[in-house]
Amino acid sequence: MNINLPSISPPIPGLSIGTESQKQGIESGGLSRTFEKLLQDVNQQQLNAEAKQVELLVSENKDIHGTMLALEKADLSMRLMLQIRNKLVNAYEEVMRMQV
Repeated sequence: MNINLPSISPPIPGLSIGTESQKQGIESGGLSRTFEKLLQDVNQQQLNAEAKQVELLVSENKDIHGTMLALEKADLSMRLMLQIRNKLVNAYEEVMRMQV
């Protein structure tokens, strides 16, 4: 049995894993900009999901499928962002516990 799985790609367009441009961006203070962009993307997904909900309630076109997809996408991106934040906080706390 041969199962072909699609490649795993980052959810953020234009962001690839382990490239030289990322490494240079992190070294030049791009880490904060990267997280700022991630937060903006998560916020945009939340706003899109809210707009889909309003559209479902108000308009005559009832796109329940599209609304549920937008809601789940927003929920998943928020949970992922929270996990990233938790990992960063844990790493920071670990560094602060180190004795010099």
